Amino acid sequence: MSATVVSVFILASSIFLLFLWLRSATQSILRQRFEHRYSEEVAEANQLEFLAIREALRGNPAAVSEHDDVLDALERDYEALSYLLRNAATLHVGRYSPSERLLLLDFQLLRLRARIARALGVGNWRSVLLEMTTILEYFGNVVGQRLATFPGRVLSQ
Repeated sequence: MSATVVSVFILASSIFLLFLWLRSATQSILRQRFEHRYSEEVAEANQLEFLAIREALRGNPAAVSEHDDVLDALERDYEALSYLLRNAATLHVGRYSPSERLLLLDFQLLRLRARIARALGVGNWRSVLLEMTTILEYFGNVVGQRLATFPGRVLSQ
């Protein structure tokens, strides 16, 4: 019995430390600064909603009452941006960089966390949505930067 408890404790603490490492690594990636903020141009060109959602969440979080609609919009933006990351203006079409993979995983975990928080009635689901918009903004900046610097491609300004 004692060995089982120790095994469960080691497993639980290992999973907890893995999540802490993931959060730390993704926060480090998201702190990267870009010469130009491309996310606005990419969002407008592709009719993405994450920037408007972020502003609504920051300005008046109570106004964002339809969690499922907001989450669905963020998921659509995620699908569009992950497609662009994988296929647009990259030398390695069909692949993600290691940092992009970490952010993709983090987004999926945040999506799960938001759904669970909403289902349980926990009030912090809006902060999770804000974190998701930050990841999408990063992806928008990466896509825009790639398009701007890729030979033969021009990003409208």
